[in-house]
Amino acid sequence: MKTSYFGRANSKAFKDRGLRFVSVARSCKYWSGERYPDLFPTWDMIHMDNEEEYEEVYRAKILSKLNPQKVYEDLQDAVILCHEKYDDIMSGKTFCHRHMIARWLEEELGVDIPELKDDKAELKAMLKK
Repeated sequence: MKTSYFGRANSKAFKDRGLRFVSVARSCKYWSGERYPDLFPTWDMIHMDNEEEYEEVYRAKILSKLNPQKVYEDLQDAVILCHEKYDDIMSGKTFCHRHMIARWLEEELGVDIPELKDDKAELKAMLKK
């Protein structure tokens, strides 16, 4: 399992590579692929701009109702997607709930869920599979 965003999923580096991309975003009008609605934030959450408050509410209203083992089993071979660009998250410009999902699963299950990056070493390793 990895995390990423829609733009990366549609990039030349990863398109048609046999990866299982799954949206965890409530809204994405151009996405026709697989979705995992149990992890969708509510409409009210989508408009929140305070990361700490968002994570508190997301964990309470969404994640606390789910079995982390089942979620991981359902998505262990997937790249979960939302809208926010990785560079924008790392620069502090925005935050995303896909990383909250990853942290929750890491905390609950002791697994590692990294961001899918388009560096050459990672791409070469993926293409060897």
